Amino acid sequence: MAQIYISPDLDLSDLGDQFETAHVHFIGLDHAGLSYHARIFLNNPKADETTPLDDDSGYAGAFHIFGHGGCFGDVGHCTVTSRRAYDPRPAHPLQPANKRVVATDAIKRELKKGKTVTVTVVAIPVGPADEEPLKFDELEIVAVD
Repeated sequence: MAQIYISPDLDLSDLGDQFETAHVHFIGLDHAGLSYHARIFLNNPKADETTPLDDDSGYAGAFHIFGHGGCFGDVGHCTVTSRRAYDPRPAHPLQPANKRVVATDAIKRELKKGKTVTVTVVAIPVGPADEEPLKFDELEIVAVD
């Protein structure tokens, strides 16, 4: 069964209308659990896994998370530890991820209707789901001139 996240209204009045590209950013995505496919809809809080992926439904794009499926190591094995600023080692494999979904056309389409938008994310797990897969720290819409 899909997990659905609906954002509060996001004010897009600062974006203007002369930008070249616009993205929906997901910051701090947890990928320690299930793999999933996430569909993004704008101004469609009723979207679910059966919603058509078209302009009329507010479809803006999608991203995928290849999850780690949980922790199978010793105690502390999956505990994310931060590194010092100049530590040359790679980050911990479970360091939260960031995803950027290019949604220029969808955002421009919604800006013609008004200056606020809600983002609905429909996360569809791959395989049996006993937990909600979608976990993140922050969502933002960014435009680039």
